[in-house]
Amino acid sequence: MKRTTMMLRISFLNSFFAALIVTSTWANAAETVTLLDRGEPYDSMVADGDVLWIGQSRLQFNANYRLEAYQPNGTLIDRVTLSHSLNSMKVAGNGSIIITGISPESRLTQYTLARLENGKIKKTTNEIALGGFITFWVSTVNGRHFFTDMGGNPNDTSDPAAGLPAQTIFSSTGTDSKYLAARVRMPVSGTSLNGKLLLVSSEGMGQDASSIVEVDPKTSATRVITKSKAAKYRGIAVLPGTSQIVTSALSESKVRVIDTVSGETRHEFKTKGYPRSFVITGHCVVVGNDESNVVEVFDLNGEASLPMFADEINMGADEFSGIKSIVIDDKTSTVFARAANACNPILEPCDKENNRVVKLDQSFSDRIQSSCK
Repeated sequence: MKRTTMMLRISFLNSFFAALIVTSTWANAAETVTLLDRGEPYDSMVADGDVLWIGQSRLQFNANYRLEAYQPNGTLIDRVTLSHSLNSMKVAGNGSIIITGISPESRLTQYTLARLENGKIKKTTNEIALGGFITFWVSTVNGRHFFTDMGGNPNDTSDPAAGLPAQTIFSSTGTDSKYLAARVRMPVSGTSLNGKLLLVSSEGMGQDASSIVEVDPKTSATRVITKSKAAKYRGIAVLPGTSQIVTSALSESKVRVIDTVSGETRHEFKTKGYPRSFVITGHCVVVGNDESNVVEVFDLNGEASLPMFADEINMGADEFSGIKSIVIDDKTSTVFARAANACNPILEPCDKENNRVVKLDQSFSDRIQSSCK
């Protein structure tokens, strides 16, 4: 009996320490890459091809549109000004990124394609003519850029009494806008998979109900992959080499893996807080939780629902206002986090420098490199 009791105690302790290691959270010092204006409202930041791209739209609370390129170590490479705000920024492929926003002069939406050549940012900007209005860029399929328009096609001839969702997707190769017949209600994010558009559709302002929808850009055929009355889906990314996607919801402390063919949830990862942003690297997903400032790393190939390890941005609220977006340099596994919480100087003092982009400790990147590649 004594031997059996001892073995049970040892087994319990081993399980306890194993769980402790899996869910351990370190609080390493984060290094500031750049300060953002205290009125900065956008989350624009991506990493691609050894370049960290940062967008800034405010300077001393005034409009000031800048696109900046940094090395993974946080050193500034080049900076250019844009004619439009930097509302959203995504990787466009072939070393290019695409930025969308609004021109204060024309009050029309514009998009800029940018890339780094010989240490200098090269850019081309197009303005969408009146009749189309960009909410965000979805993807490029068969040479055409696809955008969403939250307000819908102004030339839609459907009967308003029918109560149909608006035509909210249009394609463009320059300044034109050609709306698809597909009707997707309030798209808030999206990507593409196998020539189809994948969109997160919100049921309405202030509602948690949402759907993930597939749209064929050739035929405008629409298929609901999954629908939830409680999950307010936000992000969406394709798991490379599969028909599965990773998604998160602002209303849930979890990240899901969903099969786009069956619509079934294949796995759920429990997060420490609401996952505002995430990125896939190797066989892992790195998740940034807004209110907790914790970055967690989950194994997409594993069975565990808890993170392998985590890191907390060791800054107070006066220095870092909460993770709004994270990106990772795929070669070095360097993780960057952005805090952008627009302060209103009319309503509050706005005396805190808590909007910034930070680089997480190298030891955290090393663990990602060794565990996820």
